[in-house]
This record gives sequence, C-alpha cells and structure tokens, in this order.
Amino acid sequence: MKKNKLIFVLLLLCSITVVSSVGTFFYVKLNNNHTAAEDDILVMTSCNPVYIATLNVLDGVDGYRVENLSQPTTGCLHDYTLTTEDMKKLSKADMLIVNGGGMEGYLEDVMEAYPNLQIVDTYEDIEHSNGFIGMDTYLIKEEEKEHDHEEEKESLPLEGKVAAELTDEVSNEVSDEHEHHHDHGANSHIWMDDRLFKCQVTSIANALMEPNRNREETPISKNFLEYSNKLENEIDKQGLDKTLAGSNVAILHEAFAYTAQSLGANVVATMDLDEERQVSAGEVSEFLDAIRDNNVAIVFAEYDYGKSMGDLIEEQTDAKVVYLETLVHGSYDASSYITVQNSNFSKIRDIL
Repeated sequence: MKKNKLIFVLLLLCSITVVSSVGTFFYVKLNNNHTAAEDDILVMTSCNPVYIATLNVLDGVDGYRVENLSQPTTGCLHDYTLTTEDMKKLSKADMLIVNGGGMEGYLEDVMEAYPNLQIVDTYEDIEHSNGFIGMDTYLIKEEEKEHDHEEEKESLPLEGKVAAELTDEVSNEVSDEHEHHHDHGANSHIWMDDRLFKCQVTSIANALMEPNRNREETPISKNFLEYSNKLENEIDKQGLDKTLAGSNVAILHEAFAYTAQSLGANVVATMDLDEERQVSAGEVSEFLDAIRDNNVAIVFAEYDYGKSMGDLIEEQTDAKVVYLETLVHGSYDASSYITVQNSNFSKIRDIL
C-alpha cells in the first residue's frame, strides 16, 4: 500500500514538473517573439497599392514589420482622415510610405505631429525623376473645369422619357459646395499604369536598402528583382495595348485615365464619380455627346459609383461600359496587384 502511494506521489511530481516546463517554454517563446516584434523596424503604408508593393519588397526579410493604415471601405482616398488607431501606429513607426501626389490629404498633419518620421513619397520620386528619367511624362494632371451648373441645368438636350428619368437619377441638385476638386492638381492614381507602379516599387526598394556600393545581393534587392520580373512577365494585357492603341475611350473614374494610358488609348471624356459627386443634367449631356462625337466604343467605370451613369450611357449611345477595380478598397495580399490588373484586362477584352 505504501509502495503504491509512493509511486503515485512520484508520478504526480513528474506531471507537475512536465506541465511547468512546457508552460515555461511557451511563455519564454511567446515573450521572445513579442520582444522581437517590438524591435522590428515598423514600416507603415498609406494605401493598398504601396502596401502591396512593400509586402513584396520585404517578403521574408527579418527585422521588418509592414502595416497598412486603416482603409476607407467606400469613397475617395483623398478625403480620408486618420483614425486614433492610425495615429497610435504612426507614433511607433520608423517609416511611412505614401503614394503621394495629393492622395494623402492628411500628410501635412502627420509631418507636423511626427517630424522625425521618415516619409517616402513615391509620386514625388517619379515627379522629380529621382532615378526615373522621363517617367514623369506619364504623370497625368487633373483637368480643372468650371461649370455653370444653373446654365447647364436649364439646357437639358436629352431626348425621351427614359433618358430624362435616368438623367434625373444621376443629376440630383447641383451646388458649388459639391464641386469635386482636388487641390493638388494631379491625378495621383499612378499605380493603375503598371509602368508607374514599377517605379513606385523601385522607389520603395531604394528607400529600404542600405547604400550598397559593391552591389552585393541582399534579401531586399533579391525581392525587388524577383517582383520586378514578375510585374514584367506576369501582367498580361492580352493584346489590348495593340487593340486599343489610338482608340478613343471615356472614363467614369479618374483612376482609369492611367489604365487607358497604359493601353495607348485616348481619354476623350471624363466624369469622376464617387459617393459625394453630383453632376448636372448639362454635364451628363455633354459627356454623352463626347462619347457619340468621338466614336467611343468602351467606357471604363467603377461599379459602385458608375452603374447608374453606365446604364444611361449604354441606353443613349453605342458604347459599352466595363466595370473595373481600382485596387483601393478591400483587403489585398502580395499577389493582388497582378491578379487584379489581369482581371481588369480580361473584362475589357471580353466586352470588346
């Protein structure tokens, strides 16, 4: 009996020792991981396109952590304001990578709040030809249009009851305060042209790489070359750069000016729509006339804000409307840029 008790006590002590050891092991491991994460260089990005680019440049590189600022689920990135959570992240960040060109309207506030934070502006690098000689010619300036909305509202030339109803649907009331205007004067959706996106990737890699006079291969330089080759070889325009070269197209989102440019097409009519944009009947009429007068066969639009206008275009003209992604909203992984761009090109090809 005493022998059995002794064996039971020994087994109990062994069990306690094993449980204690395992617990200590996992505690130490968890603590070490936490410490390692705290010591990592925190690279924040401002929006999905530069986030995707940075994920690829730093893929598997020890000592770095990449996080994206909170993203708006709808609407225009230009109008996004930082959340409290964003500011907490920025207070711990070592670097902020932005698209630039006025896309981040909050940038001056960030620079004022965190004067020591390194900011990498990819648009500025291209604009100032920092290693991208001649690429600045692909940057598109926004058209500055002044509309006398009251005059336009009174001169509605559309014909037919259906047209009038649909026009009313997309027109709404017009007010000066609804004038869609970006102060920077640049169309900053540069990632939609794959040639400019490659420059953005290069700008990010340059900022993250240490001076390397001997040009030795590093994990970052290896990633940069691999991703650059992927962009070069896996983006498939499916012959559209020949089919649409020199053709006239219209767009319902300014991001697609870069899509058209990458395919060699001419944008002859632009109506930049988002959830705040309200257009007049006269503007709608002018847009439809431009489509007819320039023999536009295809219109690039974003579904959420362009569907009503797209329906009207297809009823009033011979043009077809194709709904594309802008890579702004939603969650994306490292492969998303190539897959979304190829999906956009497939949609265009299918509608021709």
